[in-house]
Amino acid sequence: MNSAADSAASSSDYLAVYLAEALASNSALQAQAFAVEAAAQGLSAARARRAPQLALNARYTVAEGGRVTRIPTGDLVNPVYRTLNQLTAGTPNATNFPEIGNNDINFLRPHEQDTRLTLSAPLYAPQLAEQVQIRAAEFEGSLATREAFARTLVRDLKQAYYQLAQLQAGIGVLEASQATLAENRRVADSLIAAGKATRDRALRAEAELLAVEQRLLAARNDERAARRYLNLLRNRDEAEAVQVSSTALSVNGVAGDEATRPELRRLDHQIDAADHARKLAGSGFLPTLSLVADSGIQGTGYAVNRDSDVSTASLVLNWTLFDFGARRAAESQARAQTSQLQATRDDVRRQLVLARLSADDSALTAEQALRTAEARIAAAEEGFRIAERKRDAGQLSQIEFLDAERAQTEARLGLAIARSSLQSARAEQEYSRAAYPLPATLASGATP
Repeated sequence: MNSAADSAASSSDYLAVYLAEALASNSALQAQAFAVEAAAQGLSAARARRAPQLALNARYTVAEGGRVTRIPTGDLVNPVYRTLNQLTAGTPNATNFPEIGNNDINFLRPHEQDTRLTLSAPLYAPQLAEQVQIRAAEFEGSLATREAFARTLVRDLKQAYYQLAQLQAGIGVLEASQATLAENRRVADSLIAAGKATRDRALRAEAELLAVEQRLLAARNDERAARRYLNLLRNRDEAEAVQVSSTALSVNGVAGDEATRPELRRLDHQIDAADHARKLAGSGFLPTLSLVADSGIQGTGYAVNRDSDVSTASLVLNWTLFDFGARRAAESQARAQTSQLQATRDDVRRQLVLARLSADDSALTAEQALRTAEARIAAAEEGFRIAERKRDAGQLSQIEFLDAERAQTEARLGLAIARSSLQSARAEQEYSRAAYPLPATLASGATP
């Protein structure tokens, strides 16, 4: 762990450290943060489209061939010239007009450039305002989605932590049982050596010991798997060590106050976006008016003078008068999507209410199971102490001793499971109420 984690861990609050690490580093949550950033940029782009835009457009053209316009100057003038030359021939004022050719003018100039600044500004465009509202709703929806994912991550990490604590507690119980059964086998061997017991006593003790060792191997394997999953949620190396507080399974606290689930807020924003999409489709029946102004230079070369300057200003009106029902269909489609989302919200709200009630019931049941487990372990431990004294006094059979030891082991494991189950149920209850206090940067409405 890093220094921050070590410092917090010294206060035995490993869970808080791991939660902070997961909320800061979890890869899937970071992906949600990028989605929020994309939505925010989409909103900024929509807002910018309402402002004037200035663009530089430049074009330099090299042309060859193309259409040619012929002006028949020679065909029109040469007959007149020939007639005059003939009429004045032999006179003192004889004329000698030459033959001239026709003129060919190329449609494309060999070299041409067009460079201009274009200013465009929407004067009346109701669609732009609706597009901004749609992007704003999508942005708010992305925040709610990120919050929902963060709350799911908190629940999963808490339950993984409690599961790991339960497994480690179970390993401790099984190791204690292993030591007790090893001692029991040693006692059996001593009795056999003293001729006070037969070999079957040692074999039974060995079998019980091996059974516990088998459970211990399985528990350690489960503990490694739980640790890897916890590290996955923290976006850490799978082999990294995970510390669990000795008080991790201590039962304290309640689920906290209920808040609106982000899933419902996300649907509210989706409904808002669909409603503005309907208004956007309806605004297609209105015209748009914009101002477009150009200023630049044109010519065969780059020069700034009166001959090359060019400026234009235009008012552009765009009004679609008939489109075979395309806009009406788009409006109806958006209205249907709004109704679909409202129905989905009602269904999700009911599911969330059921989930919260189920979580409350599970927490209540887990509390009752914990009280039963605590009473059970008190009885089992007292029974084992009596059995142990009677065994040492030779007043108890091995079968009865093993039964007492097994009852104590199962009671201790049951207590660890009951505590873990209650903590997991509390985490689920907290999740169902959206009660965990997330950092401000992850709550809906926070600026990414």
